[in-house]
Amino acid sequence: MTNLLHTLAVSQLRNLDPNTRLIVIHPHYRQHNLLLDELSKDPASIYVSFHHDGVALDQAELERQFELALTNQTENTSLAAASSVVLDDCDGAEEDGFDRFLVDLFKRVNGVRIVIVSRTIPPCVLADPLRAYTCFIPNDDTLMLRDYARDAVQFSNGTALLEVHGFGRGQVFLNGRSVEDWDGLLPRALFFYLVDRGMTTRSEIFATFWPTLSIKEATNVFHVTKRKISEVLGVDLTVFWTGFYCISPNLELSYDAMLFSKMIQDSDVADPQTAVELLNRSVLLYQGNYLTTMDTPWAHKRRLELLYAYGECLVGLARTMEKDQRQIDALGLYLRAAATNRQREDIVQSIMLLYREMGDTAEALHTYARLEAELESKLRVRPSPQLQALAQSMRP
Repeated sequence: MTNLLHTLAVSQLRNLDPNTRLIVIHPHYRQHNLLLDELSKDPASIYVSFHHDGVALDQAELERQFELALTNQTENTSLAAASSVVLDDCDGAEEDGFDRFLVDLFKRVNGVRIVIVSRTIPPCVLADPLRAYTCFIPNDDTLMLRDYARDAVQFSNGTALLEVHGFGRGQVFLNGRSVEDWDGLLPRALFFYLVDRGMTTRSEIFATFWPTLSIKEATNVFHVTKRKISEVLGVDLTVFWTGFYCISPNLELSYDAMLFSKMIQDSDVADPQTAVELLNRSVLLYQGNYLTTMDTPWAHKRRLELLYAYGECLVGLARTMEKDQRQIDALGLYLRAAATNRQREDIVQSIMLLYREMGDTAEALHTYARLEAELESKLRVRPSPQLQALAQSMRP
């Protein structure tokens, strides 16, 4: 499944518009080393990695390290004759210093592509004149990989792009910039709740966050907290309309949990090939359990819902692999699915049958024993008679 994203990235890299001279490896793409390997195959590519040792690099130091790297790499290729210049670890530089360095380099290497690897986005690539020559790779809106250079035009009219990554620890980006300081735990928790619900009533909010407070007290806390969210973002998150708090129309929301759920729903009515692609994309979006840093009842409930949905994705893909006689791939997916719900007998049965088909009845019986212990300790029940009979048939 990770191959899907890498294949997309390589394809986009190879099919760039000739006018694209500035490539930013997407900050949310976790396998940028695979793309660097692809670029390194070209002997006319020059690689520069900046070293900062905890001290932000200014423009002068960036230029010094760049010239030193050139001296070491351009014995057979001049800078002007290079196919590309790869700048790695750029987030260790001062923002203004790197912007000036990049603009100067862009003018200096006319016709040579510049590739940037950074966890943060240099502001200059989203502004003229560089924006018109810039592309983020890989880019795919359904996988939370926006091309910010393209979006910079779209969101210059007063609207804003709000990207919310709920899977994992929970991250928020406004127009590509990370939102870090939430002024306390409550504004952050309320933010994720409002985003996840999309549309909710005041009574639902109060019952979730302040069930023991009076209406007057809860109203005061709610409005103060909502105002803090607006101050953190610099824009209003919600509008009140016909009795509901809804996401503001001035925001374009890109939310991984929402995309994940929609693709699963769409896969139910899609043709088999499209369904597999949608499930693969859903699995790619699931970058860890939902909001692992938040320990509240609503977040816990949502975490379990999404975890079980993820398990169903894996099972669906595993069954497809079985039909295609790809037993090892199917087994790996079933094992991952079993970890999402250790009490599911149907998954354990599929795992046991695959192990038996592969000639490993010992591992099949170990799988059964783990399920048996889980059901006994958590539910005080035994596996189904059908599963017991399957296990017995595999014993010596």
